[in-house]
Amino acid sequence: MKLSFNHLSLIISVVVASIFIVFPTTTTDVLNDIVNYLLITFDTFFLWTVSLILIICIGLILSPFAKNKLGGENAKTEFSTFSWVAMLFAAGMGSGLIFWGVAEPIYHLNSPINSAHDAVFALAITDFHWGLHAWAIYAFSGLIIGWFSYNEGREMTISASFTNKTSSVYQLFDVLAVVAILFGVAGTLANSIALIETGVQTIVSEEIGGLAFRFLLLTFISLVFISSSLSGLNKGVKYLSNFNVAFALLLLVTIAYLVGFSNVLVYAFNSSIAYIKALPTLSFVIAEGSESWSHGWTIIYFLWWISWAPFTGLFIARISKGRTIREFLIGVILYPTIITIIWFATFGGGGFLANNLEEIQAATNTNYTLGLFSLLNNFGIGNILGLLSIGLLTTFVITSADSAIYVTVLLTKKTSNSSKLIWSGVLIGISSALLIRNNVDLNKVIAITGAIPFVFILCAQGIRFLILINKKR
Repeated sequence: MKLSFNHLSLIISVVVASIFIVFPTTTTDVLNDIVNYLLITFDTFFLWTVSLILIICIGLILSPFAKNKLGGENAKTEFSTFSWVAMLFAAGMGSGLIFWGVAEPIYHLNSPINSAHDAVFALAITDFHWGLHAWAIYAFSGLIIGWFSYNEGREMTISASFTNKTSSVYQLFDVLAVVAILFGVAGTLANSIALIETGVQTIVSEEIGGLAFRFLLLTFISLVFISSSLSGLNKGVKYLSNFNVAFALLLLVTIAYLVGFSNVLVYAFNSSIAYIKALPTLSFVIAEGSESWSHGWTIIYFLWWISWAPFTGLFIARISKGRTIREFLIGVILYPTIITIIWFATFGGGGFLANNLEEIQAATNTNYTLGLFSLLNNFGIGNILGLLSIGLLTTFVITSADSAIYVTVLLTKKTSNSSKLIWSGVLIGISSALLIRNNVDLNKVIAITGAIPFVFILCAQGIRFLILINKKR
Protein backbone atom coordinates (compact mmCIF):
# COMPACT_ATOMS: atom_id res chain seq x y z
CA MET A 1 0.00 0.00 0.00
CA LYS A 2 1.32 3.41 -0.96
CA LEU A 3 2.20 5.60 2.00
CA SER A 4 0.30 8.88 1.76
CA PHE A 5 1.42 12.19 3.23
CA ASN A 6 -1.57 11.99 5.57
CA HIS A 7 -0.27 8.71 6.95
CA LEU A 8 3.23 10.20 7.12
CA SER A 9 2.07 13.13 9.25
CA LEU A 10 0.33 10.77 11.63
CA ILE A 11 3.33 8.44 11.86
CA ILE A 12 5.73 11.30 12.52
CA SER A 13 3.44 12.85 15.12
CA VAL A 14 2.82 9.53 16.90
CA VAL A 15 6.55 8.75 16.95
CA VAL A 16 7.34 12.22 18.31
CA ALA A 17 4.64 11.93 20.97
CA SER A 18 5.93 8.46 21.95
CA ILE A 19 9.51 9.73 22.29
CA PHE A 20 8.24 12.59 24.46
CA ILE A 21 6.35 10.17 26.70
CA VAL A 22 9.16 7.60 27.04
CA PHE A 23 12.09 10.06 27.27
CA PRO A 24 10.55 13.34 28.47
CA THR A 25 13.68 14.79 30.09
CA THR A 26 16.18 13.93 27.37
CA THR A 27 13.85 14.96 24.55
CA THR A 28 12.96 18.34 25.98
CA ASP A 29 16.61 19.06 26.89
CA VAL A 30 17.84 18.30 23.36
CA LEU A 31 15.12 20.41 21.74
CA ASN A 32 15.85 23.21 24.18
CA ASP A 33 19.53 23.26 23.14
CA ILE A 34 18.68 23.19 19.42
CA VAL A 35 16.13 25.98 19.65
CA ASN A 36 18.40 28.18 21.75
CA TYR A 37 21.17 27.82 19.16
CA LEU A 38 18.80 28.83 16.36
CA LEU A 39 17.52 31.78 18.37
CA ILE A 40 21.05 33.13 18.76
CA THR A 41 21.96 32.50 15.12
CA PHE A 42 18.84 33.80 13.36
CA ASP A 43 17.43 36.30 15.85
CA THR A 44 17.56 39.35 13.56
CA PHE A 45 16.20 37.39 10.61
CA PHE A 46 13.19 36.23 12.65
CA LEU A 47 12.55 39.77 13.94
CA TRP A 48 12.73 41.38 10.49
CA THR A 49 10.59 38.67 8.90
CA VAL A 50 7.68 39.25 11.29
CA SER A 51 8.00 43.03 10.98
CA LEU A 52 7.94 42.74 7.18
CA ILE A 53 4.75 40.68 7.39
CA LEU A 54 3.09 43.50 9.34
CA ILE A 55 4.23 46.07 6.76
CA ILE A 56 2.85 43.93 3.91
CA CYS A 57 -0.51 43.63 5.69
CA ILE A 58 -0.72 47.40 6.13
CA GLY A 59 0.14 47.83 2.45
CA LEU A 60 -2.61 45.40 1.45
CA ILE A 61 -5.17 47.25 3.59
CA LEU A 62 -4.34 50.50 1.79
CA SER A 63 -4.26 48.95 -1.69
CA PRO A 64 -7.14 48.73 -4.21
CA PHE A 65 -6.89 44.95 -3.89
CA ALA A 66 -8.45 45.23 -0.42
CA LYS A 67 -11.96 45.67 -1.84
CA ASN A 68 -12.00 42.06 -3.09
CA LYS A 69 -13.93 39.47 -1.10
CA LEU A 70 -12.78 36.07 0.08
CA GLY A 71 -14.96 33.83 -2.05
CA GLY A 72 -15.76 36.34 -4.76
CA GLU A 73 -18.11 39.29 -5.17
CA ASN A 74 -21.28 37.36 -4.29
CA ALA A 75 -19.89 35.45 -1.30
CA LYS A 76 -21.87 35.69 1.96
CA THR A 77 -20.52 35.58 5.49
CA GLU A 78 -21.27 32.47 7.53
CA PHE A 79 -20.89 33.98 11.00
CA SER A 80 -21.91 37.26 12.64
CA THR A 81 -19.13 39.75 13.35
CA PHE A 82 -19.35 39.02 17.09
CA SER A 83 -19.04 35.25 16.62
CA TRP A 84 -16.29 35.78 14.05
CA VAL A 85 -14.19 37.97 16.35
CA ALA A 86 -14.96 35.69 19.30
CA MET A 87 -13.76 32.57 17.49
CA LEU A 88 -10.57 34.09 16.08
CA PHE A 89 -9.71 35.66 19.44
CA ALA A 90 -10.41 32.53 21.48
CA ALA A 91 -8.43 30.34 19.10
CA GLY A 92 -5.58 32.84 18.76
CA MET A 93 -4.37 33.73 22.24
CA GLY A 94 -7.20 33.94 24.77
CA SER A 95 -5.63 31.54 27.26
CA GLY A 96 -2.28 33.34 27.04
CA LEU A 97 -3.79 36.64 28.16
CA ILE A 98 -5.01 35.04 31.37
CA PHE A 99 -1.60 33.52 32.01
CA TRP A 100 0.54 36.58 31.23
CA GLY A 101 -1.91 39.43 31.98
CA VAL A 102 -0.16 40.34 35.23
CA ALA A 103 3.12 38.44 35.02
CA GLU A 104 4.59 39.85 31.82
CA PRO A 105 4.13 43.61 32.43
CA ILE A 106 5.40 43.15 36.00
CA TYR A 107 8.43 41.22 34.75
CA HIS A 108 9.27 43.83 32.09
CA LEU A 109 9.42 46.53 34.74
CA ASN A 110 13.05 45.44 35.19
CA SER A 111 13.78 44.33 31.61
CA PRO A 112 17.17 45.37 30.15
CA ILE A 113 15.52 47.63 27.56
CA ASN A 114 13.44 49.32 30.28
CA SER A 115 16.31 51.05 32.04
CA ALA A 116 14.01 53.65 33.59
CA HIS A 117 11.84 50.89 35.16
CA ASP A 118 8.84 52.68 33.71
CA ALA A 119 5.46 50.96 34.14
CA VAL A 120 4.02 52.44 30.94
CA PHE A 121 6.96 51.23 28.86
CA ALA A 122 6.68 47.79 30.49
CA LEU A 123 3.11 47.67 29.17
CA ALA A 124 4.30 48.90 25.75
CA ILE A 125 6.82 46.06 25.56
CA THR A 126 4.07 43.58 26.40
CA ASP A 127 1.77 45.12 23.78
CA PHE A 128 4.60 44.75 21.24
CA HIS A 129 4.74 41.01 21.92
CA TRP A 130 0.98 40.45 21.83
CA GLY A 131 -0.31 43.12 19.48
CA LEU A 132 0.05 44.08 15.82
CA HIS A 133 2.96 41.79 14.94
CA ALA A 134 1.33 38.72 16.45
CA TRP A 135 -2.02 39.22 14.77
CA ALA A 136 -0.39 40.22 11.47
CA ILE A 137 1.15 36.73 11.38
CA TYR A 138 -2.28 35.15 11.83
CA ALA A 139 -3.89 37.54 9.35
CA PHE A 140 -1.25 37.01 6.66
CA SER A 141 -1.39 33.23 6.99
CA GLY A 142 -5.21 33.22 7.05
CA LEU A 143 -5.50 35.56 4.07
CA ILE A 144 -3.20 33.42 1.93
CA ILE A 145 -5.00 30.19 2.80
CA GLY A 146 -8.44 31.79 2.38
CA TRP A 147 -7.61 33.36 -0.99
CA PHE A 148 -6.21 30.18 -2.52
CA SER A 149 -9.13 28.16 -1.17
CA TYR A 150 -12.11 30.44 -1.84
CA ASN A 151 -10.89 32.43 -4.83
CA GLU A 152 -8.62 29.96 -6.61
CA GLY A 153 -10.73 26.88 -5.91
CA ARG A 154 -8.00 24.94 -4.14
CA GLU A 155 -8.04 22.84 -0.98
CA MET A 156 -7.81 24.54 2.39
CA THR A 157 -4.27 23.38 3.16
CA ILE A 158 -0.79 24.88 3.34
CA SER A 159 0.36 22.97 0.26
CA ALA A 160 -2.47 24.44 -1.81
CA SER A 161 -0.61 27.77 -1.78
CA PHE A 162 2.01 26.15 -4.01
CA THR A 163 0.06 23.81 -6.29
CA ASN A 164 -3.49 22.96 -7.36
CA LYS A 165 -2.67 19.26 -7.41
CA THR A 166 -4.31 17.22 -4.66
CA SER A 167 -1.18 15.10 -4.25
CA SER A 168 2.36 16.48 -4.52
CA VAL A 169 5.66 16.81 -2.68
CA TYR A 170 4.36 20.14 -1.29
CA GLN A 171 2.19 18.12 1.07
CA LEU A 172 5.31 17.82 3.19
CA PHE A 173 4.46 21.39 4.21
CA ASP A 174 1.13 20.13 5.56
CA VAL A 175 3.05 17.55 7.60
CA LEU A 176 5.27 20.28 9.07
CA ALA A 177 2.19 22.39 9.76
CA VAL A 178 0.61 19.56 11.72
CA VAL A 179 3.78 19.16 13.79
CA ALA A 180 3.94 22.93 14.43
CA ILE A 181 0.31 22.93 15.55
CA LEU A 182 0.75 20.03 17.95
CA PHE A 183 3.88 21.48 19.57
CA GLY A 184 2.44 25.01 19.81
CA VAL A 185 -0.85 23.97 21.39
CA ALA A 186 0.83 21.42 23.69
CA GLY A 187 3.06 24.18 25.11
CA THR A 188 0.06 26.41 25.74
CA LEU A 189 -1.89 23.55 27.27
CA ALA A 190 0.96 22.72 29.66
CA ASN A 191 1.37 26.36 30.71
CA SER A 192 -2.37 26.74 31.28
CA ILE A 193 -2.49 23.67 33.49
CA ALA A 194 0.46 25.06 35.49
CA LEU A 195 -1.49 28.27 36.14
CA ILE A 196 -4.65 26.38 37.08
CA GLU A 197 -2.63 24.30 39.55
CA THR A 198 -1.21 27.43 41.16
CA GLY A 199 -4.68 28.97 41.37
CA VAL A 200 -6.16 25.94 43.09
CA GLN A 201 -3.24 25.85 45.55
CA THR A 202 -3.70 29.56 46.31
CA ILE A 203 -7.46 29.47 46.71
CA VAL A 204 -8.10 26.02 48.18
CA SER A 205 -4.98 24.44 49.67
CA GLU A 206 -1.24 24.34 49.02
CA GLU A 207 -1.36 20.59 49.55
CA ILE A 208 -3.29 20.18 46.30
CA GLY A 209 -1.08 19.76 43.28
CA GLY A 210 1.69 17.63 41.90
CA LEU A 211 1.98 15.45 38.83
CA ALA A 212 -1.14 13.41 39.55
CA PHE A 213 -3.23 16.56 39.89
CA ARG A 214 -1.84 17.99 36.63
CA PHE A 215 -2.68 14.78 34.80
CA LEU A 216 -6.18 14.85 36.28
CA LEU A 217 -6.61 18.38 34.90
CA LEU A 218 -5.29 17.27 31.53
CA THR A 219 -7.76 14.38 31.51
CA PHE A 220 -10.70 16.67 32.25
CA ILE A 221 -9.69 19.26 29.65
CA SER A 222 -9.11 16.52 27.10
CA LEU A 223 -12.52 14.95 27.61
CA VAL A 224 -14.23 18.32 27.13
CA PHE A 225 -12.29 19.42 24.04
CA ILE A 226 -12.68 15.99 22.44
CA SER A 227 -16.44 16.10 23.03
CA SER A 228 -16.62 19.60 21.60
CA SER A 229 -14.48 18.61 18.61
CA LEU A 230 -16.75 15.71 17.78
CA SER A 231 -19.78 18.04 17.78
CA GLY A 232 -18.40 20.17 14.91
CA LEU A 233 -17.52 23.79 14.14
CA ASN A 234 -21.00 25.33 14.20
CA LYS A 235 -21.79 23.86 17.59
CA GLY A 236 -18.83 23.14 19.85
CA VAL A 237 -16.28 25.74 18.74
CA LYS A 238 -18.78 28.53 18.00
CA TYR A 239 -20.68 28.20 21.28
CA LEU A 240 -17.51 27.82 23.35
CA SER A 241 -15.96 30.89 21.70
CA ASN A 242 -19.03 33.07 22.28
CA PHE A 243 -19.13 31.93 25.89
CA ASN A 244 -15.41 32.63 26.31
CA VAL A 245 -15.64 36.20 25.05
CA ALA A 246 -18.68 36.99 27.20
CA PHE A 247 -16.92 35.40 30.21
CA ALA A 248 -13.68 37.32 29.48
CA LEU A 249 -15.53 40.64 29.20
CA LEU A 250 -17.19 39.99 32.56
CA LEU A 251 -13.83 39.33 34.22
CA LEU A 252 -12.20 42.29 32.47
CA VAL A 253 -14.91 44.76 33.48
CA THR A 254 -14.87 43.46 37.07
CA ILE A 255 -11.09 43.88 37.44
CA ALA A 256 -11.22 47.28 35.68
CA TYR A 257 -13.88 48.43 38.15
CA LEU A 258 -11.76 47.31 41.11
CA VAL A 259 -8.59 48.89 39.71
CA GLY A 260 -10.50 51.99 38.62
CA PHE A 261 -11.81 52.63 35.10
CA SER A 262 -9.95 55.94 34.89
CA ASN A 263 -6.67 54.24 35.86
CA VAL A 264 -7.18 51.60 33.20
CA LEU A 265 -7.96 54.18 30.52
CA VAL A 266 -4.87 56.23 31.43
CA TYR A 267 -2.63 53.16 31.25
CA ALA A 268 -4.25 51.99 28.01
CA PHE A 269 -3.82 55.40 26.35
CA ASN A 270 -0.27 56.06 27.57
CA SER A 271 0.94 52.54 26.81
CA SER A 272 -0.57 52.76 23.30
CA ILE A 273 1.37 55.98 22.62
CA ALA A 274 4.56 54.46 24.03
CA TYR A 275 3.97 51.31 21.98
CA ILE A 276 3.53 53.25 18.73
CA LYS A 277 6.62 55.39 19.42
CA ALA A 278 8.74 52.32 20.19
CA LEU A 279 7.52 50.26 17.22
CA PRO A 280 10.20 51.33 14.70
CA THR A 281 13.03 50.49 17.09
CA LEU A 282 11.58 47.35 18.63
CA SER A 283 10.59 45.99 15.21
CA PHE A 284 14.06 46.06 13.68
CA VAL A 285 16.74 46.45 16.37
CA ILE A 286 17.92 44.11 19.11
CA ALA A 287 19.50 46.49 21.58
CA GLU A 288 23.08 45.81 22.60
CA GLY A 289 23.19 44.14 25.98
CA SER A 290 19.61 42.88 25.74
CA GLU A 291 20.25 39.96 23.38
CA SER A 292 19.51 37.27 25.96
CA TRP A 293 16.30 38.98 27.04
CA SER A 294 15.22 39.46 23.43
CA HIS A 295 15.81 35.79 22.62
CA GLY A 296 13.85 34.68 25.68
CA TRP A 297 10.92 37.01 25.08
CA THR A 298 10.52 38.81 21.75
CA ILE A 299 11.94 36.20 19.39
CA ILE A 300 10.36 33.27 21.20
CA TYR A 301 6.99 35.04 21.19
CA PHE A 302 7.15 35.79 17.49
CA LEU A 303 8.11 32.19 16.73
CA TRP A 304 5.34 30.97 19.01
CA TRP A 305 2.81 32.95 16.97
CA ILE A 306 4.29 31.48 13.79
CA SER A 307 3.96 27.98 15.25
CA TRP A 308 0.25 28.75 15.68
CA ALA A 309 -0.05 30.31 12.20
CA PRO A 310 -0.93 27.12 10.28
CA PHE A 311 -3.57 26.38 12.91
CA THR A 312 -4.97 29.84 13.64
CA GLY A 313 -4.48 31.08 10.08
CA LEU A 314 -6.35 28.14 8.57
CA PHE A 315 -9.05 28.34 11.22
CA ILE A 316 -9.54 32.08 10.64
CA ALA A 317 -9.65 31.49 6.88
CA ARG A 318 -12.33 28.84 7.39
CA ILE A 319 -14.62 31.25 9.26
CA SER A 320 -13.97 34.36 7.10
CA LYS A 321 -15.57 33.63 3.74
CA GLY A 322 -17.51 36.60 2.37
CA ARG A 323 -15.44 39.32 4.06
CA THR A 324 -13.43 41.82 2.04
CA ILE A 325 -9.64 41.74 2.29
CA ARG A 326 -9.70 45.10 4.07
CA GLU A 327 -12.38 43.97 6.52
CA PHE A 328 -10.51 40.72 7.11
CA LEU A 329 -7.11 42.30 7.77
CA ILE A 330 -8.43 45.13 9.93
CA GLY A 331 -10.67 42.74 11.86
CA VAL A 332 -7.97 40.16 12.51
CA ILE A 333 -5.16 42.62 13.31
CA LEU A 334 -6.78 45.68 14.90
CA TYR A 335 -9.71 44.42 17.01
CA PRO A 336 -7.73 41.82 19.00
CA THR A 337 -4.84 44.27 19.44
CA ILE A 338 -7.15 46.86 20.99
CA ILE A 339 -8.61 44.24 23.33
CA THR A 340 -5.10 43.08 24.20
CA ILE A 341 -3.92 46.60 25.09
CA ILE A 342 -6.95 47.11 27.35
CA TRP A 343 -6.45 43.70 28.93
CA PHE A 344 -2.83 44.33 29.90
CA ALA A 345 -3.65 47.89 31.02
CA THR A 346 -6.23 46.38 33.37
CA PHE A 347 -4.30 43.43 34.80
CA GLY A 348 -0.75 44.74 34.45
CA GLY A 349 -1.84 48.26 35.40
CA GLY A 350 -3.65 46.81 38.39
CA GLY A 351 -0.40 45.18 39.46
CA PHE A 352 1.55 48.45 39.16
CA LEU A 353 -1.05 50.28 41.29
CA ALA A 354 -1.32 47.54 43.92
CA ASN A 355 -0.12 48.23 47.46
CA ASN A 356 1.83 44.98 47.36
CA LEU A 357 3.68 45.63 44.08
CA GLU A 358 6.98 44.40 45.52
CA GLU A 359 5.28 41.20 46.67
CA ILE A 360 3.76 40.70 43.20
CA GLN A 361 7.19 41.28 41.62
CA ALA A 362 8.86 38.79 43.92
CA ALA A 363 6.14 36.21 43.29
CA THR A 364 6.33 36.70 39.52
CA ASN A 365 10.12 36.38 39.48
CA THR A 366 9.82 33.16 41.47
CA ASN A 367 7.03 31.65 39.38
CA TYR A 368 5.14 33.38 36.57
CA THR A 369 1.92 31.64 37.60
CA LEU A 370 1.89 33.43 40.97
CA GLY A 371 1.54 36.95 39.53
CA LEU A 372 -2.17 36.83 38.74
CA PHE A 373 -3.24 35.45 42.11
CA SER A 374 -0.92 37.81 44.02
CA LEU A 375 -2.83 40.68 42.40
CA LEU A 376 -6.27 39.17 43.03
CA ASN A 377 -5.47 38.76 46.73
CA ASN A 378 -5.66 42.56 47.00
CA PHE A 379 -9.38 42.49 46.40
CA GLY A 380 -12.02 41.46 48.91
CA ILE A 381 -13.42 38.92 46.46
CA GLY A 382 -10.00 37.63 45.41
CA ASN A 383 -10.96 33.97 45.70
CA ILE A 384 -14.07 34.46 43.57
CA LEU A 385 -12.04 36.30 40.94
CA GLY A 386 -9.43 33.57 41.09
CA LEU A 387 -12.03 30.90 40.43
CA LEU A 388 -13.43 32.97 37.54
CA SER A 389 -9.93 33.27 36.09
CA ILE A 390 -9.37 29.53 36.39
CA GLY A 391 -12.71 28.84 34.74
CA LEU A 392 -12.00 31.26 31.89
CA LEU A 393 -8.50 29.89 31.34
CA THR A 394 -9.92 26.38 31.19
CA THR A 395 -12.56 27.24 28.59
CA PHE A 396 -10.05 29.21 26.50
CA VAL A 397 -7.54 26.37 26.37
CA ILE A 398 -10.33 23.90 25.60
CA THR A 399 -11.35 26.08 22.64
CA SER A 400 -7.75 26.28 21.42
CA ALA A 401 -7.30 22.51 21.59
CA ASP A 402 -10.69 21.96 19.99
CA SER A 403 -9.84 24.31 17.12
CA ALA A 404 -6.41 22.74 16.70
CA ILE A 405 -7.89 19.28 16.23
CA TYR A 406 -10.38 20.69 13.74
CA VAL A 407 -7.58 22.24 11.68
CA THR A 408 -5.38 19.16 11.93
CA VAL A 409 -8.02 16.89 10.40
CA LEU A 410 -8.56 19.45 7.64
CA LEU A 411 -4.85 19.44 6.82
CA THR A 412 -4.65 15.66 6.83
CA LYS A 413 -7.93 15.38 4.87
CA LYS A 414 -9.25 12.81 7.33
CA THR A 415 -12.20 14.45 9.07
CA SER A 416 -13.79 11.37 10.63
CA ASN A 417 -14.38 11.15 14.36
CA SER A 418 -11.79 8.38 14.61
CA SER A 419 -9.16 10.73 13.12
CA LYS A 420 -10.10 13.43 15.63
CA LEU A 421 -9.63 10.93 18.45
CA ILE A 422 -6.22 9.86 17.15
CA TRP A 423 -4.93 13.41 16.82
CA SER A 424 -6.33 14.28 20.23
CA GLY A 425 -4.30 11.39 21.63
CA VAL A 426 -1.11 12.70 20.01
CA LEU A 427 -1.70 16.20 21.44
CA ILE A 428 -2.34 14.73 24.88
CA GLY A 429 0.86 12.66 24.64
CA ILE A 430 3.14 15.65 23.97
CA SER A 431 1.36 17.69 26.64
CA SER A 432 1.87 14.87 29.15
CA ALA A 433 5.64 14.98 28.69
CA LEU A 434 5.66 18.74 29.29
CA LEU A 435 3.57 18.31 32.44
CA ILE A 436 6.21 15.96 33.81
CA ARG A 437 8.87 18.68 33.45
CA ASN A 438 6.43 21.45 34.52
CA ASN A 439 8.72 24.29 33.41
CA VAL A 440 7.00 27.36 31.96
CA ASP A 441 10.08 28.68 30.13
CA LEU A 442 10.79 25.23 28.71
CA ASN A 443 7.16 24.94 27.55
CA LYS A 444 7.63 28.18 25.59
CA VAL A 445 10.77 26.84 23.91
CA ILE A 446 9.24 23.47 23.04
CA ALA A 447 6.12 25.19 21.71
CA ILE A 448 8.15 26.92 18.99
CA THR A 449 10.03 23.79 17.86
CA GLY A 450 7.73 23.28 14.91
CA ALA A 451 7.71 26.99 14.07
CA ILE A 452 11.29 27.41 12.90
CA PRO A 453 10.92 25.52 9.58
CA PHE A 454 7.50 27.10 9.17
CA VAL A 455 9.05 30.59 9.11
CA PHE A 456 10.47 29.77 5.69
CA ILE A 457 7.26 28.09 4.51
CA LEU A 458 5.21 31.16 5.48
CA CYS A 459 7.67 33.39 3.60
CA ALA A 460 7.36 31.18 0.51
CA GLN A 461 3.55 31.24 0.79
CA GLY A 462 3.62 35.02 0.97
CA ILE A 463 5.81 35.32 -2.12
CA ARG A 464 3.52 33.01 -4.13
CA PHE A 465 0.46 34.97 -2.99
CA LEU A 466 1.91 38.39 -3.80
CA ILE A 467 3.04 37.22 -7.24
CA LEU A 468 -0.43 35.84 -7.94
CA ILE A 469 -2.37 38.97 -6.96
CA ASN A 470 0.12 41.17 -8.84
CA LYS A 471 -0.66 39.22 -12.03
CA LYS A 472 -4.39 39.78 -11.46
CA ARG A 473 -4.06 43.58 -11.29
